[in-house]
Amino acid sequence: MATPDQICRYGDSKATQFAKVADVAPADVPKMVAGMREVFDSDRTLKKEWRIQQLKNLKRMIMECKEELCEALQKDLHKSPFEGFATELGLCISEINVALDELGEWMKPEKKANSPLNIPCWSTTQRDPLGMVLVMGAWNYPMQLSLVPMVGAICGGNCVVLKPGSYAVASSNCLARVIPRYMDPDCIKVVEGNRDLTSALLKERWDKIFFTGSGYVGRVVARAAAEHMTPCVLELGGKSPCIIDRSADLEHAVERLVWGTFVNGGQTCVRPDFVMVHEAVADAFFQQVQKTIVQFYGSDPQQSQWFGRCINAGAFKRLSKLTEENKDYVVVGGQVDAADKFISPTVFDFGSNLQAFEASSLMQDELFGPLLPCFRYSSIDSVVSFVRRLPTGKPLALYAFTQNPSVAHTIKTRTTSGGLNINDVIMHLANHTLPFGGVGSSGMGNYHGRYSFDCFTHEKAVLEKSQFLDQSIAFKPLLAARFPPYTPLKQNLVKVFTAHIMDKVFNFPLPFLRKCLKLLALYFVFYSLGFRITKV
Repeated sequence: MATPDQICRYGDSKATQFAKVADVAPADVPKMVAGMREVFDSDRTLKKEWRIQQLKNLKRMIMECKEELCEALQKDLHKSPFEGFATELGLCISEINVALDELGEWMKPEKKANSPLNIPCWSTTQRDPLGMVLVMGAWNYPMQLSLVPMVGAICGGNCVVLKPGSYAVASSNCLARVIPRYMDPDCIKVVEGNRDLTSALLKERWDKIFFTGSGYVGRVVARAAAEHMTPCVLELGGKSPCIIDRSADLEHAVERLVWGTFVNGGQTCVRPDFVMVHEAVADAFFQQVQKTIVQFYGSDPQQSQWFGRCINAGAFKRLSKLTEENKDYVVVGGQVDAADKFISPTVFDFGSNLQAFEASSLMQDELFGPLLPCFRYSSIDSVVSFVRRLPTGKPLALYAFTQNPSVAHTIKTRTTSGGLNINDVIMHLANHTLPFGGVGSSGMGNYHGRYSFDCFTHEKAVLEKSQFLDQSIAFKPLLAARFPPYTPLKQNLVKVFTAHIMDKVFNFPLPFLRKCLKLLALYFVFYSLGFRITKV
């Protein structure tokens, strides 16, 4: 029997129809990639000036094409212009601004400590571009999840092929239309297409593949990348738990929970996927949830401009089936409209029946829709145990609302997830100083801010030495200790300079004292070699 991440949830993308904008057929892919690799080998993207200019062009594109981009989001996901900017375009601009401010610092070689065996030397690391990278965006946030990784790829000095998420047809088409107008067309290309084009892309040798999407496609990408030993970043998903402790401020907690659960129609990889609420506050919790949903989306969420729609008929069919199968547990919502691909914000209460909760079809895979199953727990230990044995593996995110430091400490130290929020949801991805990514089956690798730059570059170790110093009378006898024949004196010198204390001496944290200790160490070395300071 296939596991959830071996099944495609949204139907066959071969049926997706694309306008002829990014006119690259599967047969054209090898020639396109070869041409771009030649451009990369010319060192055009190596220059800081090129990277800065492309970032500025991308920012200008977003600002000048904002209405066009938001209109595409509205068509695909019923996303309001405000939410389109706040949850997608605004985050892209923020990433670009950080990169423009910090890129010069990121590109500088980083000084490292020296080993005593290498003295005198200079040890640094420098970040090299990887080369040709493939960015495969996702349909649920088609602008953000395409452009933010592209920012990192540009910062790293790479040539980029972007394939937006194919289910978000209007957004994909829009990106394919506007990006060539602003970006270097030789180094940055957008391709549109279904699985045939994806297969053609994955047959090529890339220097890195950055994929955002389901575990099902993630496995396909990883298998294809393994053929070329290509490193991958896989931003996947899973079932992200939300824990409501008995000490939580329910109004505060529920506002954030309802927003994070139902934003974008529930089609968010880091959304709270299910809730475990302490039995002592459960009744009040469900009352507050119902009240907050009405506050956010009105008595009829289908009429609200702030509530999204399922991406396609396949997604609607899957989610409506889950709703029907678990209708006995519905306490809020449950309304569906196939013609509008609408499913209302729906909350399920399984009470304290853990067996029914675990066995429910709602708990077998990531929901990726406006459905929220809930269970009432009595002890935090049972919650930790449940999270550890989730059938979908380690979650992409974990959320907990509590005012009890002991409970917060337990969750921080005894659970593992890609990210953790205490007393909020989702907002860790808005902090560019924090890495965003999964762990285990929820993904590998991370990005955002400096982490994006690191993601798309190779950290190269650089050791520099001076032949003049190596051959000088001061160092030549000492450095010759590593060459045979190994006399007793040479053996003793090697033992001394490989001792851990010598690392401390030569890399003492205070520069002045470090120099003094180095001189003192050298004095004793030369003294042992028979050198003496005498008056003339």
